[in-house]
Amino acid sequence: MNHFFLFFRLLFKVKFTFKNPEQHDLVIFDDVSLPDLKNFIFHYNFFVLQNRIENINKIYFSFKILKYFFKYYNGNIMTAYLISLLEIIRPKIVLTFIDNSFKFFDLARVLDKKINFVAVQNAARYELKEHKHRYKKNITKSDFTKNFYIPNFLCFGQFEIDHYKQYKIKVKNFFKVGSLRLANFFYYIKKKKIKLKKSIYDICLVSESYGFQNDWLDEKNFEKCAINLTKFTIKFCMKHNMRFIFPLKNVQAKGELGFYKKYLTDNEYKYLVSHCLKRNIESYSSYMAMFQSKVAIGTGSTLLRENLAVGGKTLACNLTRTNVYDFPIKGICSMKNCTFKEFEKRLLRIYSMSKKNYFSKLSKDKCYTAEYDKKISTIDILKRRIDSFLANNHQ
Repeated sequence: MNHFFLFFRLLFKVKFTFKNPEQHDLVIFDDVSLPDLKNFIFHYNFFVLQNRIENINKIYFSFKILKYFFKYYNGNIMTAYLISLLEIIRPKIVLTFIDNSFKFFDLARVLDKKINFVAVQNAARYELKEHKHRYKKNITKSDFTKNFYIPNFLCFGQFEIDHYKQYKIKVKNFFKVGSLRLANFFYYIKKKKIKLKKSIYDICLVSESYGFQNDWLDEKNFEKCAINLTKFTIKFCMKHNMRFIFPLKNVQAKGELGFYKKYLTDNEYKYLVSHCLKRNIESYSSYMAMFQSKVAIGTGSTLLRENLAVGGKTLACNLTRTNVYDFPIKGICSMKNCTFKEFEKRLLRIYSMSKKNYFSKLSKDKCYTAEYDKKISTIDILKRRIDSFLANNHQ
């Protein structure tokens, strides 16, 4: 019933086009993908397939669309409509940067024999463990990992391949391409002729505790455990007079800082605010802060994997009671359920040691969680892969 309500609400705010969409070889699924794809997608003529009700501004309507709609309708209006459009557009590729979209999975299941469905990895995918955890604890009645379906997955690196196979996620083909966002950052600083200075800050704390506030895992005192890493880092930096930077995760800082204020003491909060860097999407502020710091600290952020891949010293510290957010690489770069003294000892050791010594003490290669090659950008790798799909029509 809710689907029908949302659909009819949509009818009052969109423009109707009483014709079929034009045919395109490439379709971009979800317009939210566009900003991150912009550095290589301009090479192509493409159609944008909007799927989020709040973003849809045009609805195509024709006899042919109606015919396909009734053919594919199976209880979900949006799925049937999107499939109908794809049948008419007849693309060789449907590409998305929203690699965890259940709607993308639904379309791929129906049409992957006709079209190459390609997902570029957007971020670290802890939700595989999250979904399994919630199902085992009877928080959800279904194991949502069973709904995943990616015909062609352009992923960060080998870890994703091992991880998805471990959880029996349905992926037909894996391609290791590295991180597109990381490549976009390096493209940006090259274009703007910005030179990174490696020692502006000593410690960069990645803001992510704020993302844990939704009680996703239904764990007791989960937020308080997650915030302890922030407390440890502040205490460490104040004690050792370290140059500290805290790049915020969200453009709207008020809600994010409000979360930290709830759990930090007045002194801790004042220190955090005085060293925070407001997020600026255009200038890649989080990357700028991290890559100009000696050590990056966090729990499970994608930034930690990227920092490690490019040769930056990283400490991933999981202070929650669950293993869901354990870092994929063990050794000197990761800790779990530690005391402040243990955290302090490890961080001082990492800070003072050479990079060569640091990377020799990892359980896996630094590029295990994200491929990185100075000589070839992920942007170029993606373009070559898309060209290959277009040339071969369907693989």
